[in-house]
Amino acid sequence: MKLKYLFILTIFSTHLFADDHSISVLDFSGDGVAERELKTLSEIFRVELLKQDTLRVMDHTDMAHVLSNAGYGDPICTTIECAVISSMLLGTEWMATIHIAKIGDVFMAEARLYESETGRVINVVNYDHELSMEGLKTRGMHNLAEMLMSTRIPMPVHKGQNHVYLKTKPAGAMVRVGRDTLNGVTPMSIDRVVAESRPIIILKKGFEPYRLKHLPEDESDIIYIELQHLVPQIGDVTFKDPVPEGIVIVSTDGELRFRIEEGALDYNKLDAGSYHLESGKYIVHNGKFRIRHRKTSHVNPRFHDIKLIEKDRDKFKLKRNFLIGSLVLTGGYLGYLQYESEQIYIKYNSDVLDGDAYHRQIEKLDQMKPIMGGISVFTIFPIIYHHGKYLQMNRWLQAR
Repeated sequence: MKLKYLFILTIFSTHLFADDHSISVLDFSGDGVAERELKTLSEIFRVELLKQDTLRVMDHTDMAHVLSNAGYGDPICTTIECAVISSMLLGTEWMATIHIAKIGDVFMAEARLYESETGRVINVVNYDHELSMEGLKTRGMHNLAEMLMSTRIPMPVHKGQNHVYLKTKPAGAMVRVGRDTLNGVTPMSIDRVVAESRPIIILKKGFEPYRLKHLPEDESDIIYIELQHLVPQIGDVTFKDPVPEGIVIVSTDGELRFRIEEGALDYNKLDAGSYHLESGKYIVHNGKFRIRHRKTSHVNPRFHDIKLIEKDRDKFKLKRNFLIGSLVLTGGYLGYLQYESEQIYIKYNSDVLDGDAYHRQIEKLDQMKPIMGGISVFTIFPIIYHHGKYLQMNRWLQAR
């Protein structure tokens, strides 16, 4: 229900402040994924588009109404032909389709971005990391939306019908067509006629040369190449103590996620790069590490149970508040003692005959003042300590 309200609110605010770009998202299709989950993922994906790119996302009800009037029962497509027709019917600048398949414990998602005016596929991305369904909802849809929109193919490339677009991972590779090396580095566009007439080789220092054997036969005009290191850049990581349940290794860019088995002391064959440990149950300290080629990284992470931290935070807060209350009471009692002393002094000056009795009363009050003052002073330090611990626990919880 919260997701539904968030979606409606985001649509409303986006219509007020968005740029002129518009996009529609068909309902997700899938294999091995429940229809209810696909609908939920569709809504989350639309929200992620709205949040990150100030797009006007077409309302789901309006989209279904347009397609229904055109003879399409459900706003979902499983073929390129259906998607192309749907994109042209909806009238938004772009349209996205996503297919999610579950293979074993791995969810694989393929997203396509269409240019509605021409019906052409202008970007295709794949996301196939070891995530649970919950992870797919909380992180996967954000990453998929980011990949699909932030890496979309520049529109000018697709205005000409005879161009293909080369993307490489990593970017910055040189492209040799026949015996000629083209100016610039990937990503870049190449005339289709030129690319079809001569052999194409992708070159980047430290990576194996890649020979492009054929151009794409579909309407995407996109060639995505993942270059391979001349020598695989992999390493291992070991942990000082057994890892608890639910710990995940995450790359710095957030694209790679690997769940660690409970009780494991190591994880082998990670790509070189920087990583950190994440968990929905624990706050992890000293969980950052770097993998170097043919090296073993030793990590000594500390795992703090979130529920225990929340209890500790509340305990420190309660003690702090109790001590503050005690400080207020002692401060108030000191004020009372001072007031009583002043009243007795007044009586003492006006009634000399009872002076001895008044004097004894003043002495008793004066004896109480240092005691109350000492209690106040010694209360301040525990208040500072417990407040500091409360703030520390709170920072840990907010930073997770």
